[in-house]
Amino acid sequence: MQVSSTKRQQRVASTTSIGGVSLDIIFVTLLALNFIIFVVNVWVFLPKPVDNSFSVPKRPKKPHRPDPSAEVLRQALYNTRRKEIPYDIMPKILHQSHSFHGVVHQLPSIPARRRMIPNTTPQNGEPYVPLDAVNDLEYFLNSRLSEIEEHQPLYLYNPMLVPLDDEVLDSTILDDLSVGQNHAAYIGVYRVSNFANCHGPGKGVPKTYANHLGLALLDQELNVIKDPVSGQYLDAVIDINKHLWEVNWATVSRKKKKKPLRPRQYMQDCQIFPARSNQREKSSQLVLLCNEYATPVQLKLRQSPGESKEHFMSFSNMYGNQLQLFARETPNMILYSGKNLHYFSTNDQSVLELWPGGPHEVAAIDFTKYPYVNREFNGGFEQVSKIKAPGTEPNATFATKADTIEHRKRPLLIDRDSGSACCVKINWKTNESDEGRELLLGFSHRKTRKTPIYSYVSRVYAFEPNSPFNIVARSGFFCLGFATDDEKKESTNEQVRGAASKQKLKFGKQTFIECPRIHFVTGITEKLGDDETVIISYGVNDCYPRMIEVSKEFLVSLLKPL
Repeated sequence: MQVSSTKRQQRVASTTSIGGVSLDIIFVTLLALNFIIFVVNVWVFLPKPVDNSFSVPKRPKKPHRPDPSAEVLRQALYNTRRKEIPYDIMPKILHQSHSFHGVVHQLPSIPARRRMIPNTTPQNGEPYVPLDAVNDLEYFLNSRLSEIEEHQPLYLYNPMLVPLDDEVLDSTILDDLSVGQNHAAYIGVYRVSNFANCHGPGKGVPKTYANHLGLALLDQELNVIKDPVSGQYLDAVIDINKHLWEVNWATVSRKKKKKPLRPRQYMQDCQIFPARSNQREKSSQLVLLCNEYATPVQLKLRQSPGESKEHFMSFSNMYGNQLQLFARETPNMILYSGKNLHYFSTNDQSVLELWPGGPHEVAAIDFTKYPYVNREFNGGFEQVSKIKAPGTEPNATFATKADTIEHRKRPLLIDRDSGSACCVKINWKTNESDEGRELLLGFSHRKTRKTPIYSYVSRVYAFEPNSPFNIVARSGFFCLGFATDDEKKESTNEQVRGAASKQKLKFGKQTFIECPRIHFVTGITEKLGDDETVIISYGVNDCYPRMIEVSKEFLVSLLKPL
């Protein structure tokens, strides 16, 4: 059978074009598509060069979601007939609502022999540590007096955080702390001491009393980070006071004019903050502030390729070998006998808060320009511009027990708030239709008057972010709580399972079971990548450190019923 020529021509035509499109064009197009697919596969699946540059993963801004615990708190504070609010209302509501994340740290570099881990059959010169040492008062008192320093237990408390935020910090700081793909989100700063109040205050200060600086790099979930190469934790303990004593800094007695026999403990309850100036968008300098002494510092990983800047002193570590701290200058006194000082910055000012109330008092100090203050001719701090808020301070939003109790015909609490931690931004509204304005929120504290056993309580306050920094609102007093059972299970800090949990706040005959006798707030910061959540850092009974994440809305609820 033959096919007609017409059909054959049609069949040939169909093999050279489809739908009027030449096969050559189709073939070239397919080749191009295959090449593009090949390039994409190479880009996605082949190994990429390791990027060791510092980059903190940013979380997208979350839409605002009301915090149910904040509404419960508002109801408890303001829709009640109670004349007095119990101090432990805040930890009770947080624990019942489970609307927070908490963590208790231990620095892994501190050896087991100094962490009260039981050791009833010591070898090779290790100290004897009894079973249940954390509840043994006799061991607690005797061990801190040991003539062998390495046998004295160390306690970790009074923590704070420095967010490693690339929107705030310059690359000169961030590159020093780059750990490759295992990103650090915060610097943790701690007081490390052989003195503690785990069994309650009133046990005396031992003659061996010593304070050290604890440092650690933490991830987004507040875990201490490991070095990805060596597997070692990125933490360190530094005896700053001993180093300064060895170089004869600030150790000459005003009366005897000679070096003391052992280091004076000038540097304690240290903070680190990024100094900012109105000339730079980001901070390129960290400052170490310990009580009234400040110095510019550099903190870096030992294996960091970045060069160390010119410095006055390189601190060697007692424990930990991954972090290195340098003091670029000698520590300088900012304020004679100063304490509880806190730094914050506004759009055009660098500010040191001196008093959070009674009245609110700050000083304008540029911490990018060492020595910060001119102390020639004993002029000292008086030459620095102080700003006192002239406005009348608002009444507390609620009353508590200490407002009515007296000690020897005087109010139980001392007369003026002292600083605890400062500050985070909040949006302040006077009513639901108000667009709101920006305020700064901080923590302050008061101590009971001198009694055989003292206690601390806290409050939050909000103030205007521009001079003269008037106080807008103040809460009543409250406490922050103990570590939860879940935190105790997770923590390697032995003290969370010890006597510290038995030391509870007492006023008169009333005991507040959710309150430690001593809680001392030492840090507040926004959670990195989440500007609606804050992290509060504090010490529990001068015995262990705790950090909790709560919503800003929860804290603002302490300031107003709206």
